[in-house]
Amino acid sequence: MANNDPDELVEFDSYTNIADAYIAKGILETNGVPCVINGQLMSTLYFGVPGIDPRLYVRRKDLELARRIMESQPSD
Repeated sequence: MANNDPDELVEFDSYTNIADAYIAKGILETNGVPCVINGQLMSTLYFGVPGIDPRLYVRRKDLELARRIMESQPSD
């Protein structure tokens, strides 16, 4: 059975470096979406090792909003 708890943390995205994860976190939190980064320490200690990239999590109820916010950002 799927967990539909709106406050459950779900993975929003993973990043190849901690700086990109913090940039995304800043954008989302500035727009009212609380989020957390998991894997900060490990990704810093073992930069580039597969499977330990930093991951950004948001509440399930904020997932669609987070996607819309990030899609509206200008790309490089």
